[in-house]
Amino acid sequence: MSSGSKMGSRANTVRRNRRSGLSSAAHVGDGGHSAVNAALGFYYQSLYGLLSIVRASHDDSAVCLERLDDVEILTNGQSLLSQLKHSLSKKPAAVTLRSIALWKTLKAWIDVLPAVSLDDTRFQLVTVAPLPSGSPLEVLLDELSSRTLLLALLQDEAQRVVDEHAAGKKAKKQPRPHADRVSSCTAYLELNDTVREKLLSRITVQPAASNINEIPKDIAKELKNFPPERREAITQKLIEWWDLQIIYSFCDKRDRAISMLEVQQKVAEISGEFERDELLADFQFVTPPGDHSPPSMISRQLQLVGGTMREIQAAEREEWRARSQRHKWLNERVDMAVRIDCYDQLLVEAWGDKHCVMVETHANATEDAKRASGLEIFRWSFTQAHAQIPPFARNWNTSYYVPGSYQVLAVEQEVGWHPDFRVLLAEKKI
Repeated sequence: MSSGSKMGSRANTVRRNRRSGLSSAAHVGDGGHSAVNAALGFYYQSLYGLLSIVRASHDDSAVCLERLDDVEILTNGQSLLSQLKHSLSKKPAAVTLRSIALWKTLKAWIDVLPAVSLDDTRFQLVTVAPLPSGSPLEVLLDELSSRTLLLALLQDEAQRVVDEHAAGKKAKKQPRPHADRVSSCTAYLELNDTVREKLLSRITVQPAASNINEIPKDIAKELKNFPPERREAITQKLIEWWDLQIIYSFCDKRDRAISMLEVQQKVAEISGEFERDELLADFQFVTPPGDHSPPSMISRQLQLVGGTMREIQAAEREEWRARSQRHKWLNERVDMAVRIDCYDQLLVEAWGDKHCVMVETHANATEDAKRASGLEIFRWSFTQAHAQIPPFARNWNTSYYVPGSYQVLAVEQEVGWHPDFRVLLAEKKI
């Protein structure tokens, strides 16, 4: 069998073991094994994978989920296999030499040893739980700290568990002592001294890690190249994209590994979308210049429905603001012509839904009734439409663009107020 085939076979064995219960992004300290906890545990893996890649310092970094471990981080030719222990408990039980989570983690890594090179692989236990002050496990906080004492303590603990389980079995005790740890401890003791020492030298622990509710904030903090007020929104969009990539990776619709370059490109794309939508209301507090001559069509349209002089003046002012805003956007942004046209179509559609009904219901109405109904539609376009129609951009919250744009469209006779405005204007009755 070739070395590549051996590696594939070993990886398949690891995956089978993980599916049989060794996947460890489980909740610690809450004793639950419900579907909800399992789902949260897996989603925690996904979010932690994203956090890892945005924190990565090497351009060739990549992340893979549920292959050799919960989260596999590939960087500079090295692998970091991370086992995750999650809990929403306010005070999760501390990790000690006797913790089930610790021994199950060691067992998972022992199982994966045939599929990896220890010289090129590091292992990390990430847990929301703390380490007790003065714990012998504290040496795992630093890769360079001596593991000599911990090595002896782990061996003693493993031997104690195996011996007490065997004694309990001999005495026919039920339940058997340490039934939840004995297989892990046995596997640990079966390692030869050299492998055991080398494995422990490659292990670190990250205690008191953020839980699933806190990780999005951690991701946002890593987006240091963007304004603080925009980071949360970028993070939300990034997570949506990431979730889909994870699903695709499991369905063989993409590579299993998601690279740092992909994430950087997506962040840049999302940021660009926000920049395109971050539009300023340049004319909100600006009035037309004294020599401004408004289009006569504004007053002609409003006179058809009996608009007041004040309404005509307000319509002329908002038309100037909207037209000026359009002109500024078109001069500064090449993409705005299409966006303005699309939004105009949306405005015409909303107007048409009301105007066409009025035309049908007033076919035989008196002129006064037609004028009154047409005036209602103008007033809707001027005072209500901006709150009922989606804004031009996500951050756009000023009102002048919609009523002003309706006046721009009225000047072009794309919209009107009177049921028969096109006929009346063509006849030049006023």
